[in-house]
Amino acid sequence: MAKVKLLTGPGVFQVLANVCRNPQEALKQFVENAADAIEQARPEEGHVWIRLHYHAAGNGHNEGTLKRISIQDNGGGMTSEKMKQVLHRIGDSEKISLALRGEQGIGLLAFALITEELHLASTAEEGKPSSCLVLKRPWLKTGRAEVIEHCPDHEHTHHGTVAYLEGIIPDIAAQLSKERIKDSLGQQFASDLRANLYAMSISDGADFEQIHSQRFRGVKVLSTSLPINGASSAFAELYVLPWEIPDAHISLYGRGGTLVCPLTDLADFKALPWLDQRLEGYIRCDRLKRTADKTAVIQDEVFRSFVTELRKLEPQIQRLIQEVSTDSQERRFTIILNKAGRLIDKFLRYRDRGLLADLTVITAAGVERGRAPSRDMTKHLPALSGNGDGDGATRTAVRAPSRAPAIALRSLPDDRAYYRSLYDPGDGSIWINREHSEFLLAQREDRRCLRYLFSIWVKESLLQEYGADAERVADEMVGVLAEAEPLLW
Repeated sequence: MAKVKLLTGPGVFQVLANVCRNPQEALKQFVENAADAIEQARPEEGHVWIRLHYHAAGNGHNEGTLKRISIQDNGGGMTSEKMKQVLHRIGDSEKISLALRGEQGIGLLAFALITEELHLASTAEEGKPSSCLVLKRPWLKTGRAEVIEHCPDHEHTHHGTVAYLEGIIPDIAAQLSKERIKDSLGQQFASDLRANLYAMSISDGADFEQIHSQRFRGVKVLSTSLPINGASSAFAELYVLPWEIPDAHISLYGRGGTLVCPLTDLADFKALPWLDQRLEGYIRCDRLKRTADKTAVIQDEVFRSFVTELRKLEPQIQRLIQEVSTDSQERRFTIILNKAGRLIDKFLRYRDRGLLADLTVITAAGVERGRAPSRDMTKHLPALSGNGDGDGATRTAVRAPSRAPAIALRSLPDDRAYYRSLYDPGDGSIWINREHSEFLLAQREDRRCLRYLFSIWVKESLLQEYGADAERVADEMVGVLAEAEPLLW
């Protein structure tokens, strides 16, 4: 063990405070160092692994408070002499001239913002035991550091570096959950991950999960390991979107976290549910072998086992897609129905006060679709609520009850299944036929659905005025307007 004097550049801790404004940014310093090491060494398949270690419960399972974080890379590694040089050049690093990611070499000191000790185990030669650089928070006051040739707790023999952040500060631990770290690093290193410069994975005691350059959309429905051909495994993380999105897909990763191709590029997965555009995420299997052009997978015994295990998931995935989609659509329809009620109420108030003609003038003046009229164009319009006719300063906070009827989605009786809607004279509500083909088409877009619901209300309100003789004509009128909708925008 060699005691080393820690020498820092001027103002290094002030710079560190500005760079690391939260625990995620402090952790990022060590991931950046790992990424730099990979970029300088240029291994065939670079990888950064982040592992969270928790206090073990009596049953041997990880539980409770986070106690350690380790960040491992397969970059070039360091010798013990290199470690001593690093300690003498903090705040005056060679990274400045190399234009790498590190902030003037001060990343090592970021450990003090989230943990009590840093143990940096590294070796530059495969098979040679690592040396270990040690820093502790109390030592920073005196500039003390240590380099241990053979550290019994952290020694390894694979080239590269492992940074052990030991003794996570209790108040900080809750801010360093796996999901928070995963999201933060996915955003911070998005360009490198998209360019496939290296892979990045994280684990909190189970299998490693891939960190991606994007945050997946939708609801996470599956995060599980799959047994593949004996002792090996694959890992799948899938998300369900509330409706179809054209660019939704599942990425397939192979050894080292290298992107192989979209899953549905493989013939075995050109079917539902994999082709469903409400499904996205990723699947990783390190034992898959890529073809010579690295765009597909060799269909060996491992691949066949991989296909078999994924197909076992298909019924579960189809059920989850349906559950999430139904739940999301119900919430969305509730919002749209409320908007339709407010639109009808506003229309009736404008009409009663003779303001519709003014709105027509404003629209004809060239207001862009989707953009609110300017204050100058609308200042002559009186308030729609209360009794005041002046500007907002004279409005009362009390609004009259809505005059819009209740609107609900229903499956209509068999003898009326072809109608687009029905009026319920019992409570004055309007039933929208949720199974009608035109509603199913209109509901894909919020604005189009809103206009469809408004036309349904026009039909039903006019029928109350002109009688049932006009019922079929009014219903077909809605159909014509629905068909013409793309031309009316």
